[in-house]
Amino acid sequence: MLEAGYFPYRAHKNRPYIAEFLRLPDRARNWSSLVQLTLARTRQAFGDREMIKADPKLDQLVHSCCMNESWLSTALADFFRGGQVVFHIAPALKEAFLHSELGDATARDLQFPFEDSYIHIGTDVGLVFNGGRTRLEGVLLSEKSHKDGKSVSLTLVGSLVQSPSHWGERGMETFTFHFGSRQMDMPLLEGAKQHLEAQGRDPLNDEKFSDLSKFDEAERVRILESWATRDEDRRLHLENIPVVLECVRMVANALLYVSRYPDDIEDDYQDGFPPGFRERIERSQGKALERNLSKARSSGFTLIKRVGSVFERAMQVEASVGGISDSPSPHMRRAHWRRQAFGAGLTQRKLIWIRAARVLGGAVRERPYLISDGVVSG
Repeated sequence: MLEAGYFPYRAHKNRPYIAEFLRLPDRARNWSSLVQLTLARTRQAFGDREMIKADPKLDQLVHSCCMNESWLSTALADFFRGGQVVFHIAPALKEAFLHSELGDATARDLQFPFEDSYIHIGTDVGLVFNGGRTRLEGVLLSEKSHKDGKSVSLTLVGSLVQSPSHWGERGMETFTFHFGSRQMDMPLLEGAKQHLEAQGRDPLNDEKFSDLSKFDEAERVRILESWATRDEDRRLHLENIPVVLECVRMVANALLYVSRYPDDIEDDYQDGFPPGFRERIERSQGKALERNLSKARSSGFTLIKRVGSVFERAMQVEASVGGISDSPSPHMRRAHWRRQAFGAGLTQRKLIWIRAARVLGGAVRERPYLISDGVVSG
């Protein structure tokens, strides 16, 4: 399936309120005003408010779309304000990440080269989410600092399997979840699973919320109605656990790789970049360069950070030289991240990536993946 440009640029075109928000003066450009714009435009697309309230299923869909859309609008605004950084993972490296264990790496181990960015995964991975409505394309990443420390947000984005009947249903293109402060020091997949399960839990089954006797009848009705509108959100959190965990595996591998092997990142033009735009960009500088870049981006084309070209070339050379051994009982040992001792007395630890290794008759050839002067070595 061909993807017409990266998701953030397509989403920006479909959501005029993002440009409206970015044009606001700095003092008015806050999260509250953005969410109000988002909710108003999304609700308007569904039609009459009283008609929506009369249909419980439609009411839940509207609520879910509004919540997903509000998180997406925040991630999109951060992406466009934060330099529009797109990481494109080379196919061979992406395939390696699909089979790479994260070991005991935590969310705190993830070093963000940019506070906000987009990692393109591609629909060829075959992941779907939001009840099978959406094919995963990529992830908008955001790392925020606050008084309690740091938090990490991942917004899964993709293309709808079926075109929406109207604009408002585009909220199902996305799904956002967070590593809160309590999950930052847990193994990544464990922390993600714990957060999603907590978000999917029915408050009525929680001792803290099951007793509403301290509220008057009108307040109890309001609380129960509010919980009912979030049934769809809770269900999606639980249903999305498998795809989110696979997505976390890919994104975490990419971030760990980028921070450990920066020599395997190159500035490049995205695939299909029009030659005319490319020539104008390469001939210009200063304000003219910014104008040409802006024109290219408004047409859906952008500069990217291509990750894994060195790795891909090394795998091609290794395949042509090494071949496959006929040693007894061969099998593959999965790639994984491991803390390796280093420093004086080997008292310090650093994460290294152990590439997938062929186990030959019980002898394991583990190879840390290293880059020196643009060349891969073991």
